[in-house]
Amino acid sequence: MGDSTLDALTPHELRNAMRSALKSALESMDSDEFLDALEELTPEERKAAAITRGEVFRAWRRLNNLQLDEIREQLVANEAALRQATAELAKAKAGVDQVTVLLSTANEFLALVAKVIALV
Repeated sequence: MGDSTLDALTPHELRNAMRSALKSALESMDSDEFLDALEELTPEERKAAAITRGEVFRAWRRLNNLQLDEIREQLVANEAALRQATAELAKAKAGVDQVTVLLSTANEFLALVAKVIALV
């Protein structure tokens, strides 16, 4: 999904793109390659990775449970940043063996998602 695909999304399409990006990140974080690459990290980095994976899961679940009208205004207000972050997360997950890049990008994406939904 390139930037041009994300240029003119309705709030519904943008929410679906966010859900898809989060689900895809979860699948990458659950892959054998990612889990093997975690072994190269320090215990603190592995703990941070586990926390990030949990936050991604909670954000994905929350987006699945919300009605579009509950988040429409926030989606519209953050549309450009969300389009860009969705595309960046898709690029980062392609290099699943680069654990720190995927985790960093996932955390940046979560920060934007938090502007749309409460991540509590």
